Amino acid sequence: MNEVIEESRNNLFSQDAIGIMFNNLGLIKFKNMLTMPNDGSVPLYTIFMKPDNTALILDKVPKLFPYTKGITLKLTAPQKRRKLITYLNDSILDFIDRMELETSINIIHELTANGEKANLENIIVRQKLATDPKEVPPLIRNERDMLLQMCNNRSKWVKISWKFTHKIFKIEVKNNTPIDSMGLSNIKEKVSTKLNTIADGFIGEIDDKIGAGLGLFFVNFFKDEMKEKYDFETIFRVYESDFGETIASLTVMFERN
Repeated sequence: MNEVIEESRNNLFSQDAIGIMFNNLGLIKFKNMLTMPNDGSVPLYTIFMKPDNTALILDKVPKLFPYTKGITLKLTAPQKRRKLITYLNDSILDFIDRMELETSINIIHELTANGEKANLENIIVRQKLATDPKEVPPLIRNERDMLLQMCNNRSKWVKISWKFTHKIFKIEVKNNTPIDSMGLSNIKEKVSTKLNTIADGFIGEIDDKIGAGLGLFFVNFFKDEMKEKYDFETIFRVYESDFGETIASLTVMFERN
């Protein structure tokens, strides 16, 4: 936990937050804490992450798991918060007694890295910070902190959501930069392609281009592992929402219908 707290000291942004989706028991027990949405969606208890409350969040949130059906983490810079993401993923798997799913963290880190990179490229294009596509990768490498602050100021984020019971485990990673139709088609094609080695996962990832090759290698490896070792059914999807969000979801079902 100390490593997670230390990681947060210099990597917090004003929009970083954790949201709790309560189950029916939680809605009754904590109803006075909730902000009820006007659109009829699930009430979400949101805590903005600050330097002085990180330790409290890390201690209290896992204790709320019996009253929840999901957790959402909203971050500007998920690559700088990998220890936090890993801590929450491991805590959830420990709660549902499914530590055999721990390699799911590789998928989460790859998907969030792609989402963060997409947001950074979107900022560069919209702010006209580069005139040549070849200038984009070095700009991201050299000016990442400045670009992340611009993402934060313009409400560009990556959200990691976990929905979990003792029958199902679902990860959803979304960012609010839409992916073009060609990029979405390319990813869907890769989803249906068998990647046999980690080297296959790097195909299409040269020159720092946004791609999902390595992430999809981890997805395929994970799906095979779940099927062969535990006979769990696993579903992976990539799609764009009606709100211009790119969403990737991984669902593991422990019980077959």
